[in-house]
Amino acid sequence: MNRSIGIVDKDSMENITLEKPVTQKWDIVEHAVILAAGNGSRFKEKGVELPKVLLKVGGLRLLERAVLALNQIGVKHFYIVVGAYKEQIVEVMSKIKRLQDLDINFVECEDYDLGNGVSFGKGAAKIDAPFLLTMSDHIFAIKTLQSFVDNVKEVPNLPALACDPNLEDVFDMDDATKVMSKDGFIHKISKELSSYDLVDTGLFYFPANYGKKIAQKAAEGAHGVSDIMKQLISESGVRTAVIKKAIWQDVDNPSMRKEAERQLLRTLVKDTDGWVSKNINRVFSTRTSLFLSKFNTSPNFVTTFVFFFTLWGAWMVSTGEYMYIAIGGLIFQIASILDGCDGELARLTYKGSRFGAWYDTITDNIRYVIFLTALGVGAYNATGNEVYFYCSIVLAVFASYTAFIMGRFVWQNGGPLTNLEVTKQVDENVNNSQGLFSKIVKNLRGIEKQDVSAFMAFILCIIGLYKVMFWIAFIGVIIAAFAVTKSINAAKRRAAGVN
Repeated sequence: MNRSIGIVDKDSMENITLEKPVTQKWDIVEHAVILAAGNGSRFKEKGVELPKVLLKVGGLRLLERAVLALNQIGVKHFYIVVGAYKEQIVEVMSKIKRLQDLDINFVECEDYDLGNGVSFGKGAAKIDAPFLLTMSDHIFAIKTLQSFVDNVKEVPNLPALACDPNLEDVFDMDDATKVMSKDGFIHKISKELSSYDLVDTGLFYFPANYGKKIAQKAAEGAHGVSDIMKQLISESGVRTAVIKKAIWQDVDNPSMRKEAERQLLRTLVKDTDGWVSKNINRVFSTRTSLFLSKFNTSPNFVTTFVFFFTLWGAWMVSTGEYMYIAIGGLIFQIASILDGCDGELARLTYKGSRFGAWYDTITDNIRYVIFLTALGVGAYNATGNEVYFYCSIVLAVFASYTAFIMGRFVWQNGGPLTNLEVTKQVDENVNNSQGLFSKIVKNLRGIEKQDVSAFMAFILCIIGLYKVMFWIAFIGVIIAAFAVTKSINAAKRRAAGVN
C-alpha cells in the first residue's frame, strides 16, 4: 500500500470502509487512532527541544514504537492526531525510513487544548471500520496487544477497554485510572476511585460505525476520552478486556521512562529459556541489548560480531595451552551471552526478519561446530594423541551436516524458524517414540541446548577438563545429527499429510 503521510483535517479525510460486511468475522483490526496532540512536557535532544512523544524509549521514539507495535499485530491504517507540536512531530516521523511504507495520516486538531476527547473525535470521525485507540506515550508488549485483540474478537460488536488486574504491579497507582468492573463490563472508572479491581491501560477497541458516534459526542461537549467512555458505559456498555499478564507503561516522567524500559526488558525473556539463559545469560544480554538499541544497532551486526568473537575463542583453545584454553572458554561463554542480543534487539526494536532468523541459525551452528572441533584440536596439540585429531574430523563432519540440514529446513519452511523451533521438532518426535534411541535423547535433554553447552565448556575449560567437554560434545553431536534428521523428516511427512 502506498504511504500516506501528512497533515489532513476532518473534512479532507476520505471515508474508511470495510472490505467485508460488518456482520462477518474479521481476523485483525486494521485501523488505529493514536493521540499525540496534547501540550505536554518537552525534552532536549542535541540542543533541540522536542515533544515527549518523540522521546526515545528502548531505542525507538514513543510515537514510532506505538505505530510499529500496532503494525506487528496487523494494523495497516494509522490516524495520528497532532496539535501543539504538529510541525516537529510530522517532520521527525516523516524522516523515519521504516515508517515510509505504512499508511500514516496525521490528523490536525486545532482545538486540542479543550481535551483529548476532542482529539479523539477528530481522529475517529471518518473511520467506519472497527479500530483501536491508544495514547502516543504508552508502551505495550506485543503479546499484550495481541491478547487484547483476541479478546475483543469474541464480542466484536461492543467497545472494550484493556484492563490490568495485577494491581500490585502498577508502577504509579496514584496516577493510574482505576476501574470497578461488574459482570465483565465497566461499572465505574476514575482516577479517584477508592474501591476498584482493575486498572485502565489506555488501550481501547471500538466496533464498526462507532467513529461518527464518538465524533458527535466530542462535538456535543464530551471533551475528554473519559467523558466519551462514561457516555458509552451508560448506553451500550463497555467491556473490560482483562489481560492477566499485561505488560504496559505510561511514560510521563524520567522515572516512568525507566520503568517502561524495565517492562520492555521483561518482553525479551522467553518462556522456553533454560536455567542458564534465564538466570545468567539474560541478566547481562538484556541490559546489553537495551544499551545497543540506543545506537540503532542492527541485530545482524551483533550476529556477525558474535561469530567472529567465537572464532577468536576457538583459536585460543586450539593451541592446547591451559591459559589460552581458559581464556577461550571465557570468550565462548561471553559469546553465548551476546548471542541472545541479536534476537533481543529484533524484538525490542521490531527489526526481526526471515533472513535474520536464518542467518542467526546458520552462524550459531557453524560457530559451535568450530569451537567444539577446536577443543579436539587443542587436545591433540597438548597430547599428540591422534585419536583427538581424527575424532575432531568426525565431530566436524557430523556437526556440519546437522547445521546444514537445520539451516535448509529453516529457509525452506518460509517462516522465521530458529534453532529453538527445530529443537521443538526434535522433542515432539522424541515424545512420540518409545525406542532406545529416543530414550537416550530424552536423557540428554538440556545438555544439547547451546546456552547449557557453552556454560559447560566455559567451566570445564577453566578447571582444565576441556577434554571431557570434547568427548561430551563428540557423543552429543552424533546423537543430535540422527535426532535432528529423524525429526525434520517426520515434520516434512506431517506437512505432506503422510503418517
